[in-house]
Amino acid sequence: MDYESNKSYIEMRSAGMSVAAMIMGILGLVMSCCVYPAIIFGSLAIIFALLSRGGEMHTNGYAKTGLILGIIAIICGVLFLIYSFLTILTQFGGWEGYLNYIEDLMQEMGYPDSASPYDFYDTL
Repeated sequence: MDYESNKSYIEMRSAGMSVAAMIMGILGLVMSCCVYPAIIFGSLAIIFALLSRGGEMHTNGYAKTGLILGIIAIICGVLFLIYSFLTILTQFGGWEGYLNYIEDLMQEMGYPDSASPYDFYDTL
């Protein structure tokens, strides 16, 4: 029996990179509602898909899937980021209004204001 692989090191590395690209693309798409992981995983998917070519001009199916999912994840992450900024702008009248809203919520819940010292161990 011949247990040696007929594939070269470059082909095996390319296969691993293409699978990594697809996994990063899936993770980026799943986490597209969390802006930063979507952009990070989408970028890694694109990088791994491009590295999986190994100097060749063609990519396999996993790399193409990872590339497409990575692009979609980055687009969804950026759109969600824009949507959140527009929501803050329209709902609260800008960043200052949002911070005032958060401060009011904290005062309602009994958190101390920023002027008074706060010792965590006194509350225990």
